[in-house]
Amino acid sequence: MKGTSIFQFKSWPKIHQPLPRTPRESQQLLNALTSSFRSQLDQAYPASKPPHNESDRQPLNTDSSLHATDQHLHNILDNPLFRIVPPKATSLDHHAGKNISQDKRLAENPMGLFDEMAASGAVTPFLLTKCLKSQLLLVRSSDNGEVSETMKTSRTASRVVDWFWASDGASRQMLLRWKATSSSLAKFMVAEGLQDTIICWLEMLMSYDLGGHNGRMNEVVAQQTFNNFLVGFIEAEIRYGKGLGSAFQHYVHVCNMHSISRQKTHLPGKTMLLEAGARLNRAALELKPLNELVSVTTYDEYQSVISTLSVPNSLISASISLCHPKNPDPQPLIRFVETLSPTKFLSWNSPRRDAVLRIACDALHLLIDRKNIREAIHLAHLIQQFFPNTTADSTAEGSRLPISSKEQEDLLSRLEFSLA
Repeated sequence: MKGTSIFQFKSWPKIHQPLPRTPRESQQLLNALTSSFRSQLDQAYPASKPPHNESDRQPLNTDSSLHATDQHLHNILDNPLFRIVPPKATSLDHHAGKNISQDKRLAENPMGLFDEMAASGAVTPFLLTKCLKSQLLLVRSSDNGEVSETMKTSRTASRVVDWFWASDGASRQMLLRWKATSSSLAKFMVAEGLQDTIICWLEMLMSYDLGGHNGRMNEVVAQQTFNNFLVGFIEAEIRYGKGLGSAFQHYVHVCNMHSISRQKTHLPGKTMLLEAGARLNRAALELKPLNELVSVTTYDEYQSVISTLSVPNSLISASISLCHPKNPDPQPLIRFVETLSPTKFLSWNSPRRDAVLRIACDALHLLIDRKNIREAIHLAHLIQQFFPNTTADSTAEGSRLPISSKEQEDLLSRLEFSLA
């Protein structure tokens, strides 16, 4: 039985068909192969039909073969390895003259320098950190209005992220293991709206594997890297992203994601999550009241998470109860101070002692606002026990706290007014 031509030229033998001999035959073969390839892709990744007019246009199907292929090619071609001609090796040495030239590039076009180093395979954590910090200085010194918007339009994070995905595991580890580098990058990532990429990287760190060749990480190193990157993410989201409320939401999401992974792999909890949770609490103290910044539901979830990470009757738990956006409660703080000995308090460093006094001051304000004067004086006397040179009488005049004079005068005047 003879073979049947599907291209309108001479029939091919059943085996070892010859290549087309004319341009027309070549074009026909190319068209047939292209149609077959597209058909197979669309069977695996169905694409929506094109609309008849603009008003019928549907949102882009991100699962389609068209989008997947386009995104893949974009990531490849946008990599510095394909876009940038690397400098000659002699320009990468560290002679004095070259250092001066590099410093000038850092001051004028830091991400251009990064592209060149990425194209030549010479990126180091030190250089990348300097590029990111120099770029942030350029953004802050510009007169283009909102800093976050200028950071977004610079596409600094996108360029580094593209380099990350195109690099091997060792380079990916290098990017995230250095706290200064990952924290600087997080600022640009949240400004560009790349929070999903940050979450993806955190999930990879939870599995101790960043992918690619040599992407497997030591468990202790991966946990510390996760902790540092999460803290940098939370701090960046508050300042350069969508604000405190968004930071709370992302933190709760990461904690829930961590809880699921922990059930499978026995991940440690406290060492990987508590520092970022404490950073959120400090921001809440600085930006209170929270009723217009954080939803009650999100805050309750956050409070529940911290209760599982911290020890009972801890300062952070007491502070979180005091900052609640709807029902602030000073009682946990009072119980914490009641169990705190003067010896232990004085053994702490100055920032921690100041934090206790600051939170106690907030609790006193709340108690006075609620006209709970007895509890206010009780708390004031408890704090005074930490300072042997301070005397305490049973009157408001004797309830002097070692805090700033303005706050002290305000508290004392309000106590005296309430007692009168």
